[in-house]
Amino acid sequence: MEIGDHIKKYRELRGLTLPDLATKAGVSKAFLWEIESGKSRRPGAEVLFKIAEALGVTIAQLMGRPPEREVQDLIEPEINTGLRAFVNERKIQGRPLEPEEIKSLSFVQLKGGRPTTKEQWALVYGMLREITGGRRD
Repeated sequence: MEIGDHIKKYRELRGLTLPDLATKAGVSKAFLWEIESGKSRRPGAEVLFKIAEALGVTIAQLMGRPPEREVQDLIEPEINTGLRAFVNERKIQGRPLEPEEIKSLSFVQLKGGRPTTKEQWALVYGMLREITGGRRD
């Protein structure tokens, strides 16, 4: 996995679009796209620091090194295509999920496996909101 893959993984985990992260890190959207797509293999230390800071991770994590055991509170979750589609749909609707909600959903495991479609994720999200007393939307 290249550094761009790690940046994209952490960006999606936090529910950020490429333009969101570019703005937050103070880098151009085009340059960030080049890094994520592997076109720019060697971003400078200053750029990596800005991106890492915006994502709330270390430069070592962006380079693929796992966080120290004391720092790592949970195993890195996986955001599948269905969850990504659900998160993006909510954002488009003007009802974005909080990063903590996305992280929590990414750890959902059901007896029959993980939800795979955005409709299944919407159902799981709605049920969890209902159970935890969150507002329904």
